Amino acid sequence: MRNQARVHLWYPEKHGLPYPALHSSAQGIDRFLTKNTQVGIRRTPSGHDVYAPNGFDDIADMVVRPNHTANFSAANYEAKASRWKALWPEIAVLGAETG
Repeated sequence: MRNQARVHLWYPEKHGLPYPALHSSAQGIDRFLTKNTQVGIRRTPSGHDVYAPNGFDDIADMVVRPNHTANFSAANYEAKASRWKALWPEIAVLGAETG
């Protein structure tokens, strides 16, 4: 969370989009660019807590899907998805306009 705690300071200038300050790691995960990457695991005294607001189906099915949040950028999504597709041709990339 330490790295995410300062994103609101540089993100608007770099990307021209709003990015309110985060108050939890879950809030940061909720703003991830793709739904398939919205997973967080935290060690606890009794094991692990898992936060995956969209579940694991897209991960298991190798689907990249946009996460339309207030700071969503179709250009950033397309760039990231294209880079991933070049690395892993077997993934299915949904267009930025899909949900």
